[in-house]
Amino acid sequence: MDLGARKTGLAWCGATHLVEALDVVPTAQLSQAIRRWVTDLEIDVLVYGLPLRAGKLAGAAKKVRREARLMAAQFELPVEFVDETGTTDEAMQRPGSKGLDARAAALILQRYLDQGPWRPERKTNG
Repeated sequence: MDLGARKTGLAWCGATHLVEALDVVPTAQLSQAIRRWVTDLEIDVLVYGLPLRAGKLAGAAKKVRREARLMAAQFELPVEFVDETGTTDEAMQRPGSKGLDARAAALILQRYLDQGPWRPERKTNG
């Protein structure tokens, strides 16, 4: 998902890992949209893009994590996060019939499949 204050882009992939942009929905109606897609598409994990700054959590990313964890609890699904840096700009360069945010969500999901989930860097003493 590409979560925004007003609208959210959605994408999905099945067992073949072929990513598809689904829809752009008003963020206020995100719960209903997720409920429909979870049921129709048998979704087993929620993947959210994180708007990181220099690879670190900032205010917007913390809000995304809070919202994502609420949705994960509501739907009893695991949640993963991906650095979404540059996905909107890249989505603007890609034509498609789905909205910009859905295309960005597809890029976020593809990044998750290619690189795995984002993990915060841990400082080690040594």
